[in-house]
Amino acid sequence: MLKSAKTRQIKQRVTENEMIRNYLKIAWRNMLKHRAHTFINILGMAIAFICSMLLLAAVYHEFSFDKFHRYKDRVFKLYEFHNLVKGTELGATMGYPVATYLKKENIGIDKVTRIKNSGREIRNGAKSLEQGINLVDPDFFDIFSFRIIHGQTRSPLDNIDAIVLNQTTATSLFGQQDPIGKPVEIKIGGDWKRLIVSAVMEDAPQNSTFKLPILARTELDPNWARTKEEWYEQHHNVYVRLAPHVSQAQAEKQLHLFVQKYLHPDGESLKRDGFKADANGDYLGMRLLSLNKLHFNTEIGSGDTVSKTYLYILLLVSIVILFIACFNFINIQISLSFTRSKELGVRKCLGAAARQVWGQLFWENFIQIGLSLFIGLLGVAALIKILTLYNFFKLDHAVLYNPQMAISVCAIWILISFLSSGYPFFILNKLKTTDIFKGKFSIIKSGIGRNILITLQFITAIILICATAICYLQFQHLRTASLGYNTASIVSIPVKDVTHGRDISAKLRTRLASNPSVLSVTGADVNLGVGKDGSTSKSQVGFSHEGKNIKTTYISADYDFLTTLSIKPLEGRDFSVAFSADTSAAVIITESMAKQLGSGQLLGRNINTDSAGRNGWHIIGIIPDFHLYSMHNPTEPLTIAIEGDPSLDYIFVKVNTQNPVATMDMLKKTYASLEPNAEFKGSYIDENIDRWYKKEKRLATLFSVSAGIAILLSCMGLFGLALIIIHQKVKEIGIRKVLGASVAHITAKVIREFVKPVIIAFLIAAPIAWWTMNLWLDDFVYRMDMPVWIFPLAGVAALLIAILTVGVQSLRAAKANPVDSLRSE
Repeated sequence: MLKSAKTRQIKQRVTENEMIRNYLKIAWRNMLKHRAHTFINILGMAIAFICSMLLLAAVYHEFSFDKFHRYKDRVFKLYEFHNLVKGTELGATMGYPVATYLKKENIGIDKVTRIKNSGREIRNGAKSLEQGINLVDPDFFDIFSFRIIHGQTRSPLDNIDAIVLNQTTATSLFGQQDPIGKPVEIKIGGDWKRLIVSAVMEDAPQNSTFKLPILARTELDPNWARTKEEWYEQHHNVYVRLAPHVSQAQAEKQLHLFVQKYLHPDGESLKRDGFKADANGDYLGMRLLSLNKLHFNTEIGSGDTVSKTYLYILLLVSIVILFIACFNFINIQISLSFTRSKELGVRKCLGAAARQVWGQLFWENFIQIGLSLFIGLLGVAALIKILTLYNFFKLDHAVLYNPQMAISVCAIWILISFLSSGYPFFILNKLKTTDIFKGKFSIIKSGIGRNILITLQFITAIILICATAICYLQFQHLRTASLGYNTASIVSIPVKDVTHGRDISAKLRTRLASNPSVLSVTGADVNLGVGKDGSTSKSQVGFSHEGKNIKTTYISADYDFLTTLSIKPLEGRDFSVAFSADTSAAVIITESMAKQLGSGQLLGRNINTDSAGRNGWHIIGIIPDFHLYSMHNPTEPLTIAIEGDPSLDYIFVKVNTQNPVATMDMLKKTYASLEPNAEFKGSYIDENIDRWYKKEKRLATLFSVSAGIAILLSCMGLFGLALIIIHQKVKEIGIRKVLGASVAHITAKVIREFVKPVIIAFLIAAPIAWWTMNLWLDDFVYRMDMPVWIFPLAGVAALLIAILTVGVQSLRAAKANPVDSLRSE
């Protein structure tokens, strides 16, 4: 009996294996028999997999930012808030004393570090590089998890003359030699400082907010001695690590007491300055922004920030694309079931069990989706390589091998195989075998189900058309909106020898004075936009004036600053070589800065700024507010000065743009004569402005392409539905044609069935699209008004899509010979 049972098990296993082999063989034959449908199925699913996986990889990459830090849940960025009548203003730059006194106070903060970008030049003997030099505190490596691979692993910045290099910088300066203990020189504030390499750290991963190639101590800042006790002169960011078991809310309560103790905010004075109290009675204060949210805060975040709303939209598009592709696949399989209905009927007559009939359909779909997935994986791997090569996106192939991604993809593969085989099987299995042989059945018996499917397709298409158009228009709005100064005809040139930048600017002005292509020359210690050197910076100062706390962004400029930028003063004048006193105390302020200082005549007044460690300012001009930084943020009070300091970081040349390439070549040659060892990195300001929105532009492009693919797949779905409907009506079309109906009349009648679902879809999709995109636009400080014309245009576009997609099949059926459709066996 045991031997007999074992034999039956072996035979059953052999039978099952033979059955699966038979399924695969028949599946392959059917795929070859219906080549066109197979091609559409595999191609459509492959495109959907490529697009969806690429979108998912991009979204996963953005959400993985800074997750590698050990204490990510306890690390926060400090920022301050000002509750004004006109709204709340946030700022992330701090004065030096903030970090110093946070460490002294017992308020639940475990570690503190300042981070400030300071200089770009580093050298080892004859070898020199331009890299970002960042000044930090010794606690930096106790807060952030950047792995030390050589040298002093614990507290590598304990000594003030220590410096930490990343692996790329160390290799560039020392080659294969061990750099530990060897000296290097960095240029900060115009002076070369000799430091000793204490450690080499790993390069920051791509999903890191902080790309810090060189780290040195905060105390090396040339302004340290003057500003270490100045609360309102703000140049750097502060990051803290909370003590274990201390929550963010608890720490912020302690920060409230900290602000009261050290900043002494006077409510009555602040009210006069336009402040108002919040629910907690605070006019201003400090709060914490979690490291986990740093990448998604476009106002006070760090690095290349991105809106979470935008990522959710991309995630939704990826899901919609997969949904549409699956829907299309099922539709085509349903349409094919008409041609295979008798085959399935024969199988049922010969005794095939229901699971065997379903198994045949399942394996056919499983193979096709598997091939689509394989092509999709190859496509995604190739696209990631291409997009990374052309610096469109920096994604890692490791994203594809992530366990969560692999599980998700396999689950989708099996789920689609079940749905696409189960739905046709469920319908056909309910039919009588005699009805199948006589052809007396309809896959969709009522028009309600069919119209629901069509409506869903059009809802998706209309929402995607609206979203794509609104995204494009918003980014055009950001890019083309006036920043308050000329951007089209100004060349920005980073100065290598910043200590003699003002002298280089003067020499360049003299040499270009007789050149008709050059209109004016100026300079500043900050760039406009993001230049080819990849840098941009921000400096803020504060002081007390007539009992009010004044805070302003501060830049050091050169002569003809307003003239070069085409900014017309509201009052006063530009900096000029004709006024020798301009280099001592003259300043130009913006309107918002003037409002801070108070009413009355400000032009020509002397402002005492001793509390900022300066000798005072003499106002020579008042100008309109302009965007020194991107339109992600509102304009800020701004003060522009010409200092006696000879350093200058950037030179701006206003040129005639009739021949931009030749003009740039001329500037390159002229500049090379002044700094022969410097690489020329000049760029037009409008190019720099584009780099502000580089990430948004990339995401918008990706979203637009994805939306286009989704619309294409929607057309394929309509094509599948059209096949079903027209196949059902083939005899009706033949009878109408025999009775004298014209081709145009028959075509129009079939198309007419899609008009009502389009109208219903528009009524549903328009408010959904309006609400979703309005929510997305609210993330921008400067947003466009919602273009109402987009929605009817999208409805018309969806209608045209339906007419063109269905019209082709309708016309083909209307032109067919009625004899073929009416012939009966």
